[in-house]
Amino acid sequence: MTMPALFQAIQRARDQAKAILDTLETAGHPQTSESSGLYLGLVTLQKRLTARGTGAPAGEFSTELEQLASLCTGKLASLKPLLEEAARLARGGQGG
Repeated sequence: MTMPALFQAIQRARDQAKAILDTLETAGHPQTSESSGLYLGLVTLQKRLTARGTGAPAGEFSTELEQLASLCTGKLASLKPLLEEAARLARGGQGG
């Protein structure tokens, strides 16, 4: 697994989470707070990943990514595959 690939996967999920959050906020949708929490979780995870550097093992992030993916219901469902892919990359590209 390359750290840049994981970073890019998280960045894609973060960008999509931000777009969903903006849409839900504008509409006053009840899932806005869940969306905000998910987005902030991705921002935090991405900052921690950056701080670790490119040579650090990233496996510890897989569990967090899987937990975030489990929150992706309703309007957030489109984020689930992105987060599952990022978790797979964090595990070293292995299935499972």
